[in-house]
Amino acid sequence: MKIGIQTRPWGPEMNRERLPDVLAEVAQAGYDGIEIGAQHLDIARPTHYRRLFAEHGLQVVGVHVGGEIHDAASVQEALDNLERIIAFAAQVGATFLPFSGRPGAGDEESLRWAAENLERVGRLCASAGLRLCYHNHFWEIADDCRELRYICAHTDAAHVSLCLDVAWVRRAGGDPAATVRTFLDRIGYLHLKDTTDEGWAELGAGSVDLQGVLQAIGGRPFPWLVVEQDETGRTPLESARISRQYLRERGL
Repeated sequence: MKIGIQTRPWGPEMNRERLPDVLAEVAQAGYDGIEIGAQHLDIARPTHYRRLFAEHGLQVVGVHVGGEIHDAASVQEALDNLERIIAFAAQVGATFLPFSGRPGAGDEESLRWAAENLERVGRLCASAGLRLCYHNHFWEIADDCRELRYICAHTDAAHVSLCLDVAWVRRAGGDPAATVRTFLDRIGYLHLKDTTDEGWAELGAGSVDLQGVLQAIGGRPFPWLVVEQDETGRTPLESARISRQYLRERGL
């Protein structure tokens, strides 16, 4: 498995204005690739970014997007931009399109729209050679993962996978390792992430049973595992190195 990192800790300004510096630090910390938010990129310049990533020896795990999925009109409004982002992601060699939703009403109709809209976006991704992975926060984990279960039951596995964020599972009161086992067949890749009661942490410095998560994966041949830390009290490079070392010590 290759190890990637989400570039969020470097912040919006560096991701947008000093991306070569971010990529240099990611490579220095020993990662194979990055996941980056679409909002930081000029999607009209795929050739520029493809060369930039290649110069630093990094691959693109995914271009992260987000938005409303419980309302058909909102999805329709966003669709033109999504199609451009999907085309860009494919052109820079991304494997995945991770997609974060927003909280819905939680009723049956809201969940039905969420599943239908994700299926729609997933088909667009598949036609471009990408894999849509729905990224959870805490609300999808509530009530025994009711929303994630609904999405999986009402979408085609060929079009909609999961990017399971294990720290959000922990913050929602769930068991990350058990949740991985429950959804293993639908997981495209994991966000390996740690948390304390006070905030986000480097891998191994929080309360997430990461060893249990890695054991739950077993011999599953995920193409990527992605480290994510939303905020850090250290420099992004220091945190990236700590988390990468944690994985090296476990043979990854």
